[in-house]
Amino acid sequence: MFGFDIELIGALTRGEEQQLRKFLQAHGLAFEGKPDVTVFVKDPSGHLAATGSLQGEVIRMVAVDPSWQEAGLSAVVVSRLVEVARNEGKTRLFVYTKPDSAPRFIAMGFLELARVESSVVLLEMGEPGIVTYRAYLEGARKPGLRNGAVVVNCNPFTLGHLYLIEQAAASCDNLFVIVVEADLSLFPFKDRFRLVQEGTSHLANATVLRSGAYAVSPATFPTYFLRDKGTEEMAAIQARLDVTLFANLFAPALGLKVRFVGTEPYCEVTGSYNEAMKAILPPRGVELLEIPRYALEDGTIVSASTVRERIRSLDWQGVRGLVPDVTWDYLSSPAAGGIIARIQASRSRH
Repeated sequence: MFGFDIELIGALTRGEEQQLRKFLQAHGLAFEGKPDVTVFVKDPSGHLAATGSLQGEVIRMVAVDPSWQEAGLSAVVVSRLVEVARNEGKTRLFVYTKPDSAPRFIAMGFLELARVESSVVLLEMGEPGIVTYRAYLEGARKPGLRNGAVVVNCNPFTLGHLYLIEQAAASCDNLFVIVVEADLSLFPFKDRFRLVQEGTSHLANATVLRSGAYAVSPATFPTYFLRDKGTEEMAAIQARLDVTLFANLFAPALGLKVRFVGTEPYCEVTGSYNEAMKAILPPRGVELLEIPRYALEDGTIVSASTVRERIRSLDWQGVRGLVPDVTWDYLSSPAAGGIIARIQASRSRH
């Protein structure tokens, strides 16, 4: 563009990150995550006029100085980021933006998936997209007056997860166990998915499904995968977005009448998610049932984070008491050696 300087930046320097943070704050946005690439558009005087970043499949932090709103800079930024993504082989992209910016992205060919009024809108462009994923869900749908769902990460699959799923399955006609597909956890998705499948195979009315990019993913709920402190407000907004998409997509595609969730006494991010479900799902015709967390006789709450902590401390007897046979067999196999090493070197909550 005549008179504008367009910079494509990989890893941000400290100075560039500070400049970006200041610009975003001035335009009502927050810096988050670790972008793979960022576009800086500078005006003829060298001042930052527009920016946007790409992280994975998600375009975020798109902002334009109001004095240049009519110059089409948001389209310039997004076009550059889409070009980068295409060159990297990405065929589907999401945009995470403010509601007043949504029409611009829709005009570029993006489809709105969900929104939290006055806060955020999630849009998507490309394939395989939500139409393809909806067809996958509808293909798994089973007739029933009371179909239910649980969404689980299972990092790893524990007796707590098994208890939640068994209690839920006993309370509905068909239960859909939706396993978070984002591969940002210490245990890879293919292993988590297999453990849940094998660990619930005795439940005739349970069907295990992959979440795609549409439940607790870097697009819908990125804060879930961050360790930063001070993200409570952001987590609450993203939780509402993720739950709204669940109501828009999963509930009608699977004919859901109830969603089951374990109580959350510890994790603030998961607690925010439970509160979002309470506020959003019942008005959309989906009952929310909280099931008390499974605990051992000594009062220990069984959770994946407790399993990982015991792995870090090499308390294998303690681990054995928290996981079903299928997970114990997996942890005892050579295939888990690399994962155990990563757990012992990590402090990630996911």
